[in-house]
Amino acid sequence: MEKRSMPVCFTPKQYKIIQKYAKSRGMVNANQVLEDLLEKL
Repeated sequence: MEKRSMPVCFTPKQYKIIQKYAKSRGMVNANQVLEDLLEKL
């Protein structure tokens, strides 16, 4: 995994959506969603 240094900010509503997405994909937290999406770019 690469070290990333750019912070990403979300509203509480956006963060809940990301958490829901993570759980539906078997991921532990929102960080895993972001890493997964960055790998696909």
